[in-house]
Amino acid sequence: MNKPPKNLPTKVTIAGQVVRVRKGKLDAYGQYEHDDRTIWISDAIREKKVEWETLRHEMIEASLLISGVGWLERYQQEAVVRCMEEIFFPAWEAIRP
Repeated sequence: MNKPPKNLPTKVTIAGQVVRVRKGKLDAYGQYEHDDRTIWISDAIREKKVEWETLRHEMIEASLLISGVGWLERYQQEAVVRCMEEIFFPAWEAIRP
């Protein structure tokens, strides 16, 4: 990963849906709230690289849920791969540092 910019974006677009990015007090590095279409990043993270890695992780979570794959009790590996190729990576490339 290249040197990330100073600040995270305030929103990202995943599969045509706007997902807000916010910072706040969390018990984890990050969290995706699907009902609110919001990614939360812990304000306790001090390294920008870790913030961006956490954003990427939460965007993957959001991609799986937005695509519907994340709601399945069981799923095939190919479905996850296609979700990442067609939904997550286009969203990540649009904001990638």
